[in-house]
Amino acid sequence: MTKRCIPYATLILVLCTVVVSLGVNFQISGSLFAKINITELEPFGGFTYKHILDLELWRLVVSQFIHVMQFHMIYNVLSLFALGYLLERKLGSSVFLVIWFISGSIGTFASTFTVPEPWNLGTGGSQAILGLAAAGLLMYLKRQIEGKLALGVLILTIGPAFALDLIFSEYHLPKVGHVVSFSLGVILLYGFQQRGKTCY
Repeated sequence: MTKRCIPYATLILVLCTVVVSLGVNFQISGSLFAKINITELEPFGGFTYKHILDLELWRLVVSQFIHVMQFHMIYNVLSLFALGYLLERKLGSSVFLVIWFISGSIGTFASTFTVPEPWNLGTGGSQAILGLAAAGLLMYLKRQIEGKLALGVLILTIGPAFALDLIFSEYHLPKVGHVVSFSLGVILLYGFQQRGKTCY
């Protein structure tokens, strides 16, 4: 892999997610993989609109690294790595990071309004990953990325998230946070492409 092809932003996000999520889990439970409650993540970056009104904006980033279930974190990390390998060189690191942050933070924020207190803390990387996957899907449909590998990555990053929503959500509908982040991924990519900000 040439230096230009190395997805540096992706690798940094993956490393931060693994280190922060496992570190927080260990600090709470004394174990890397023990079960924790979402309410225990508030001091470490979980947020609601009240934290944002108090200008605790650091939570918008850190919340995307921490997870209630570490096996979910591992799936998210693998998805993020696959999407980054597929997309970062095409988009450029800056655009990739912007889509990750905006779709992730706003999607996570939206998700906090659909759960009763005190379990309405926004955490996890799923929203950001769906935003990136949506951007990837748009690129695939426009033939800006091609091949069975690209299609497989998109199916494995989009399919399980929405399938689990349909199976386990209260009304068997996609979660609001997932829909918001997915939509933002498409909108953001379209905006960047219109302004000629992507690499290809």
